[in-house]
Amino acid sequence: MLHRKVVKLLLVSAFTAMWMTGIQLGSTSGPAELNAAPLPENGVIVYQFHRRFRCDACHDLEEAINEALKTHFSKELESGTLVFEVIDLDAEGNERYSETFDFFYNTVIMVDREGGKQARFKNLEEVWDLTEDKDAAMEFIRKHIAEYL
Repeated sequence: MLHRKVVKLLLVSAFTAMWMTGIQLGSTSGPAELNAAPLPENGVIVYQFHRRFRCDACHDLEEAINEALKTHFSKELESGTLVFEVIDLDAEGNERYSETFDFFYNTVIMVDREGGKQARFKNLEEVWDLTEDKDAAMEFIRKHIAEYL
């Protein structure tokens, strides 16, 4: 637990320093379209939140999530009962997500919707401990989504 907090503190510090100096790791992503995919009336949304300047681990995690969803939940993706959104928190208007879900750093949030409203959500921050093991990250995501579906 202490190790995770130290890693998070180092990541936040590094991203802040990169932002202040203009240094970039990986590629950048432009402003996210708010709610680009239609939200399911009843279903699950998986959000991956990042800052404008993304590191390799962030890109690797996005790839692992995409692969896990396509491998294990293709029917749900096709029907729209499962939606995956990648959101740039630095894009104008997206600060509302960190307020709604009470977080301040890159994370993955899973939201269960019932009757067109948010019924519950879970911060899957532990997935960051698995970014160097794609199979473990995919299994972690699969397990949590299966619980919500």
